[in-house]
Amino acid sequence: MPATYKPKPTFYIYALLFTLATLWLGSEAWKRGELVWWIMFAGVGFIAIRMILASFARAEFDGETFVYRTPFRKPHRVDRQQLALVEMGGRRNEALVIGYYPRDENGLVTLDAMRYINCVPLEGQGELLDRLLEAMPALEQ
Repeated sequence: MPATYKPKPTFYIYALLFTLATLWLGSEAWKRGELVWWIMFAGVGFIAIRMILASFARAEFDGETFVYRTPFRKPHRVDRQQLALVEMGGRRNEALVIGYYPRDENGLVTLDAMRYINCVPLEGQGELLDRLLEAMPALEQ
C-alpha cells in the first residue's frame, strides 16, 4: 500500500487568501473601472486558480513508484530506476523537486534529457525525501 502525501495546511490558507484577494480586486475593478485594476484582478485571479488546483495535488510512493497527481494533468509516474535528483527547494515554503529520466516509446529509460516535478509543499515531505533518496539507484563509478 503506497503512502499518500497531501499539501500542508498552510498551502490551503494561501489558496484561500489569494481567492479573497481576487474577490476584493474584482469588486474594486468593477467600482473603479480602470485598466490597472482589471490587470491586477486577472493576475491575482490566475495565481488563485493555480493554487486552488494545486491544493488538490497528491503524491504517492510505495517504495518502487512515485506518483504525483494534480487536477487536469496527466499523473507523473516515476519508477525508482528513473530517479536522478531529489531535493528540497524553496525558501519560505520548501517543497520537493524531483528530477527523473523519462521513458521512450518502447518503455526504456532514456538519459537524453531530464524532466522535473515541482511538488507543492507536502505534509511529511521530509520523510518522503528520505524514502526517495534511499530508493534512488546508486551511481556507478
